[in-house]
Amino acid sequence: MRRLIPFLALFVFLPASAAAGPTNGCPVPCSGQISSPEGTQLLYVQPAGVGGPVHAYDTASGGRVFSLPAGITSADGRSHVVAREFRLGTVISRLGVGQPPSVRTSVLVGGRWRVAGVSPNGRFAALVRQSRDRRSTDATIVDLTRRRIARQLDLRGDFEVETVSNDGKRLFLIEHLAASKTKYLVRLFDLSRGRLATKTLRGKGEPSVMAGYAWSGIGSPDGRWLLTLYLNSDRELAFVHALNLVTSTPTCIFLPGRGSFASLKGYSLTLSPDGRKLYAANTALGVISEIELAGRKVVRTARFARGARAGTGPTMAGTISRTGRMLYFSGGRDLFAYDAAYGLVRGPYPTGGRLRGYGFGLGDRRVHALRADGRMVTFDAATGKRI
Repeated sequence: MRRLIPFLALFVFLPASAAAGPTNGCPVPCSGQISSPEGTQLLYVQPAGVGGPVHAYDTASGGRVFSLPAGITSADGRSHVVAREFRLGTVISRLGVGQPPSVRTSVLVGGRWRVAGVSPNGRFAALVRQSRDRRSTDATIVDLTRRRIARQLDLRGDFEVETVSNDGKRLFLIEHLAASKTKYLVRLFDLSRGRLATKTLRGKGEPSVMAGYAWSGIGSPDGRWLLTLYLNSDRELAFVHALNLVTSTPTCIFLPGRGSFASLKGYSLTLSPDGRKLYAANTALGVISEIELAGRKVVRTARFARGARAGTGPTMAGTISRTGRMLYFSGGRDLFAYDAAYGLVRGPYPTGGRLRGYGFGLGDRRVHALRADGRMVTFDAATGKRI
């Protein structure tokens, strides 16, 4: 059974306004890249990580302005997709990430589903449910613009959705192998033809069976890249799985330095505003690397005095100025600054507590950090001096 619902008041928000324009405000994971949407003074944080609730704070007052329910935010920062179960099935809603937020579209899908992936432009959502023994995976692709189910899949095996392409023609999957907890295959499902590609996706010279544990990731707003941090505890190293969503080609980019699984978890990923470079920073190892995505290789590495890492969950993405020169990152407590023009790291800059999120403010002149105790602390972006 399936029904389409043009409008459904599922969530309590402030009164709806006109659709918000393009923002840089809430990439995945939230509280990263450029955290304050252009022309506003909002800091978005997602304390529970990808899939959790999103909270928007006023950087001037430090107060919470609004919240979004648990869900997945599109990489372009415009949409937040959530699921809510009802007696008739699961309602999938696309919310506008604006001030105030609003319900743009809703679709009712029969059965119980969870949102596993969202296309970078927020148009398509991939829903998943699995058998208890994880030997079969059902997936439904919902077109949230046309308010309809685009494709339903019945896959044999333990599959995990990575993302859907912007045009809704390709579904990227990870197939976990039953014999191992860390070995996997990168698969492509052709949604236009309704079939799973026989060959696995792999880079030139790379084995078909990959090994690692996915820890965190971000997508580029233009829909070209899905960048996932993988940890390999056996070899004590980390690598970025760079998946080009346009050419359907993956590449593993190994990060310099080795360490324990606990220290490798300290890596944070930040994408440059022009989408050409990825920064991988780790305060526990005292290293930050610049990755050139076109060449898919590390082009520069800087080392600095190690800092403490707070927390056990995925590290928050860093925050970068709109010019792409200054990057701030953290292990969960203190802030560090990286000057991309000179390849130098400054800091640490103490915040006085565990962090929920941080980001550049209006005009890139300040960096705001929200602590777990609810207090907002502010730093001069150029000097790192606390204001």
